[in-house]
Amino acid sequence: MTLSTDDLIAALRLRYDYYSAQSMFELACERAELAEKPTYEVSEVKAWRTALVAVGDRLDPVLARLDALVEAAPAKNRAAEPATPKHSEPATAAAPTAAEPAAPTTASSAEPTTVAGPASEADVVETTIVLTGVEVADGEEILVCGAFPELGDWDPERARPMSRTGDEWLATIKVAPETKVPFKFLRRTADGNLIWESGADRSLVAKPRLEQTWR
Repeated sequence: MTLSTDDLIAALRLRYDYYSAQSMFELACERAELAEKPTYEVSEVKAWRTALVAVGDRLDPVLARLDALVEAAPAKNRAAEPATPKHSEPATAAAPTAAEPAAPTTASSAEPTTVAGPASEADVVETTIVLTGVEVADGEEILVCGAFPELGDWDPERARPMSRTGDEWLATIKVAPETKVPFKFLRRTADGNLIWESGADRSLVAKPRLEQTWR
């Protein structure tokens, strides 16, 4: 199995805007001594991942996506491959500034994620996520994204768009009572850039109305 350049750049978009993702892709290729090409073998992706850790920061969502892609490769393609150690961020990592909001922490979250299995209609709670305190310019939209299928499984391209009612942004999903998963809000600018809110991941729980404030 091979992974495409688009797969790798899509993973980088979990952390960077489009142009920064392109730059980080090229930088990691250079450090890993890999030529830029349309597709890469699993062994090359692992070398590229190692190089990326050396040149990037706050990469947890990116690395989680890469590991998932590699794990999805057929066993025969991975049998001879040495395991790539999981990445963990240094404890002294700098807090995000207002100009560069933090991407979701996902794999490094101190609190385990609990996702309920399939539930019948009678078991779920219709939960409305309510966001206030966010300023948007013309052409921008607000999204909610997290470790939950209805929130895109941390893929911002599949995040749930929120609708605006007065000063509130709303998104309603069906959640099993025992569900407790991380999520964050993000803003898509008029030119398509995705900007994550700052701060730690939020926690999605099943309740009729989950009120949050943008940070």
